[in-house]
Amino acid sequence: MHMTRARDKSPVKFGWERIELKPNPGSVLLPLSWGVLPLVLTVIVYSTETGMQFINFLGAGSVILMLIGGIGAVSARQGIFNSQRVGLGFFFSCLSLFSWLMVANNNFDVELGIISSFLAFAMIYRSLDFIFKDSNLIYQISWDSKSRLPTDSMIGWDVRSRRFAQNTMALKRFDKDSFAHIYGTRTKQGLAIRLDIFGIPMGERFDYRSLGLDLSLFVNEEE
Repeated sequence: MHMTRARDKSPVKFGWERIELKPNPGSVLLPLSWGVLPLVLTVIVYSTETGMQFINFLGAGSVILMLIGGIGAVSARQGIFNSQRVGLGFFFSCLSLFSWLMVANNNFDVELGIISSFLAFAMIYRSLDFIFKDSNLIYQISWDSKSRLPTDSMIGWDVRSRRFAQNTMALKRFDKDSFAHIYGTRTKQGLAIRLDIFGIPMGERFDYRSLGLDLSLFVNEEE
């Protein structure tokens, strides 16, 4: 019965603190919107055949600005590339950048470079839309460096390290785009571990029983 009650309720009921780690929209949308300008100019240059010597710089520049915007979105959330949708956005952006390098070396047609840029923009936009619509279910609790994760209570988790680590200590997937993971972090107050549940859309109620955790044991471990 104790296990059921622990899983039914939000981590806040068991001493965890809800924290905000949402990306700053300005740091994301500004470079992304500026990335559209050289992309449009690339099409104009190609259509008019005026200034073709600059087309590689324009095409690659648009993709780099898209990547800067994407990095601004993912930098706040550790482990976010465990989401397939997020990972694909960055994969196609890097693929497009590589395409423009191939165009510059005359190993690729300009048309393919332009197509790859539009595809990259569509995929990175899809990724960022998914990130900004996330419910931001992130919880934190103080931790001791000598404590160990209570793995006996962790049902269905891929435990990578029971010891404190500043990368993923344990991961549980719900589907290809949503997952929960636990990782360590350093705060001004000392060490802490975070439970980050990613891929749950805003307004959608999350069933904490699906975590398969006895959240109270994490508090006991710290004590």
